[in-house]
Amino acid sequence: MDDQRAGLIVRDLLDSVKEVIRRHGVTYPEYRRAVGFVLAAAERGELPLLCDVLLEATVEEADGSGRRTPGTTDGNVEGPFFAAGAPELGGPRPDGGPVPLPMRADEPGEALVFSGTVRSLDGAAVPEAVLDLWQADADGRYSRFAPGLPEWNLRGRVTTGADGGFAVRTVVPAPYDIPDEPHTARVLELLGTGPHRPAHIHVRLEAEGFAPLTTQVYFAGDPWLEQDCVGAARPSLVTKLEAADGAGYTCRFDFVLAPAG
Repeated sequence: MDDQRAGLIVRDLLDSVKEVIRRHGVTYPEYRRAVGFVLAAAERGELPLLCDVLLEATVEEADGSGRRTPGTTDGNVEGPFFAAGAPELGGPRPDGGPVPLPMRADEPGEALVFSGTVRSLDGAAVPEAVLDLWQADADGRYSRFAPGLPEWNLRGRVTTGADGGFAVRTVVPAPYDIPDEPHTARVLELLGTGPHRPAHIHVRLEAEGFAPLTTQVYFAGDPWLEQDCVGAARPSLVTKLEAADGAGYTCRFDFVLAPAG
């Protein structure tokens, strides 16, 4: 961002805040309390979470609105739980079975096979596309951010086959509440919004010759789809859990990538 653009954004931001102060007649004690609130959130390391909850979905929408190609898969927020360097799990298995995400031997939750394809706008398969996947476990916890979980639990990078297809074996992620940090919880309380996020699987997708995609896949029937505190759940990103033969579930989602540039 160059200085001219940064200056325009800062000026508009200040003008908006000043207008709110004037409209509501904000007092000195209220102003000092607000500054103290922000400082306390920063000192706790909570400010990135607070900003992501309140603003990231709008930033993702604004960032993509000018370059989103009709017919391609919608982007979605990355969220605070991505971790670079997940294990490389390779492409389709010779036996045709799903590639297992790293998980504990006694991983709790319902078994899930998540499959689909990656294609271009004209419907052509995109082989060797890489899907970087991460998700919460059946208790709503993310590895590398919650104690007691293996480092790369339910995280991995899979590659599509010649037909653009992929399939992974995992567990159904749980919906969860935003971590109960006091400042974030207080703002959500003031807004009259619960701390709930619907269950989802995160995907970062890259393929040569195509624009990268960061998105999430949600599940039909989740009680928090209409009450996502982040405001990120979109109907176009919802798939359906189907009961599998024997036990567990399957779901499918087909991704369509935009050409690079």
